Amino acid sequence: MKRFILLSAFVCLYQIGHSQVPKKVIVEHFTNTKCSICASRNPGFYTNYNAQTGVIHLAIHPSSPYSACVLSQHNAVENDARTNYYGIYGGTPRLVIQGVVVNSGANYGSASIFTPYLGQQSPASIKIMQVKYGNDSIRSRVVIKTEAAHSLPGLSLFVALAEDTINYTGSNGEPVHYDVFRKSLTGASGINITLPATIGDSVVYTKSSTVNGAWNFSRIFTLAVLQETGSKAVVQAQNISASSNSIYTGVSEFNFLKATINVYSSQKTVYVNQDKFIENLTFSIYDLSGRLLSNKTIDSTAEQMDLNHLDAGIYLYSIKSGATHVKTGKLLLQ
Repeated sequence: MKRFILLSAFVCLYQIGHSQVPKKVIVEHFTNTKCSICASRNPGFYTNYNAQTGVIHLAIHPSSPYSACVLSQHNAVENDARTNYYGIYGGTPRLVIQGVVVNSGANYGSASIFTPYLGQQSPASIKIMQVKYGNDSIRSRVVIKTEAAHSLPGLSLFVALAEDTINYTGSNGEPVHYDVFRKSLTGASGINITLPATIGDSVVYTKSSTVNGAWNFSRIFTLAVLQETGSKAVVQAQNISASSNSIYTGVSEFNFLKATINVYSSQKTVYVNQDKFIENLTFSIYDLSGRLLSNKTIDSTAEQMDLNHLDAGIYLYSIKSGATHVKTGKLLLQ
């Protein structure tokens, strides 16, 4: 009996420590800058959306019924493809919430359109790390982690770059546009993803992309949506604000760092060598999910870091000057 009680207590504690997490709500908003109906309905929708908590927004501009929309023309192929993904090409405005198409006659200003999707839980979490290099490229890293036991069917991951605010007055009179889809990193239908069965395990998707000169680079952010491939039901969604990005400005702008990293797997020791001493540098080690494992202040031109406490495998490193990333890379510990 005692053994049974202890086992039951252990199972309860395990379940508490490995439970589902809140599910973010994603509303995909199909609109057009030449659509007069959009101009009349969008203000009510945005008021409604801004009153919600834990809801993510992405605005998509299909070419139908108005192909001359500037925001559509910027990437007509992918704007149209995402619209066709839900089978709603041909009219705007339209809403898709959690992968479910909202009736075109619904009141977009009513909180009731969100109510069925609020307060739900998910067995998966999504973490996004976004890195901008100079003024012309971006790298997005999406980590999908299994938080609880699941029996999910086939899954698709849709990752996109969007611009949080665009000031442009179209012929319908709307002067400001929010969370405007700019580019997909995975195609309109996403890529196939298998969520690990083991709680705590993760799958990682990383993609680098050059940016378009028409974008306001400081306002670009990454968004990720994990969906059931067949039903398109959203399992989890996440975004990262444009202002929270780590900026890599490049060695030339710093004009002070030349560091080489050598890893001796037999000793699990990392050597950081500088051609001249730079103050206030910090060397950090992360696992592939982005969790900080160790860090060390670099106090000389030749530093070493003992990593014997880590298991063999691949890790990430980052060298920072204050809050600014200077150099990153991967380490193989054996």
